[in-house]
Parts: sequence; structure tokens; C-alpha cells
Amino acid sequence: MAPAEAMPEKTLRIIDVNLNRAGEGLRVLEDLARLMLDDSALTQRLKTIRHELIKSEWPLYKKLLEARNSPGDVGADMEVPGEKQQKELHELAVANARRVQEALRVLEELAKLPGSGLDHNKFRQARFELYDIERTLVSKLLRKDGK
Repeated sequence: MAPAEAMPEKTLRIIDVNLNRAGEGLRVLEDLARLMLDDSALTQRLKTIRHELIKSEWPLYKKLLEARNSPGDVGADMEVPGEKQQKELHELAVANARRVQEALRVLEELAKLPGSGLDHNKFRQARFELYDIERTLVSKLLRKDGK
């Protein structure tokens, strides 16, 4: 990723939050594949996607950190009714897969902006790969739970 020299600070904040959201969701899915299913192939696919998404050149990462404003994020403390309910493992996998897919879609669209320095195809490919991974992971979790 090249530095996003001309990107407004608020756009950088959107990129930062969505890279974080995608990385966090992928980590949950990776741990389910690794520690619940002992599935090395699925774990490797998820780990590869996560590392490819979150790695960036220092100039861009520095700009993202400088734009970050966690204390001023008006959405940080918002809750959706029912969001905190305990979920079964397959529901947890679906929720995190969707979270990652949504973040990837936002990143894909922002990468199309002039001067972003981001590769929209990378995010699109990761999103479509995640659709397949979600299907496989949820199917395996349902079989493990006997559902």
C-alpha cells in the first residue's frame, strides 16, 4: 500500500476502523478454525487473509494512527438490542464473517477513491474468498455441534 497523501483525515479514520474491524473478525474466525475444529488448512487461509489485509507500509500506517480518534468516536459505545446475547459457535462465526465482509466492502469502495493508494481488487478478492470460507467454517461447526 502506498501512502494516502491526499486522503482527508476522516477518510483515513474510516480506513483505519475497517482494517481493525476486519482483522479482529478474522482473528475470531481463525481461532474457531484452529482451536475448535483443529483445521489447519482453514486456519492457514484465514491467517493469510488477515496478514495480507493488515500489513501496510509504515507511511500509510503512520497516517492511519495519526488520524485515529477512539475517544472521539461517536459510535464506539452504541449497542444494538440483542447484540450481547450469547451465541452458538456457528452464529458467532456467521456474525464475525459478516462483520469482516462488510469491512472489506467499505475498504474496497474507499480504495477506488483517487489518491487512496489502496488496491480495491485485494479487498474484493478477500471478500469473495471469505464467502467461501464462511460456508465451509459454519458447515464444519454445525457438524461438530451435531446440528
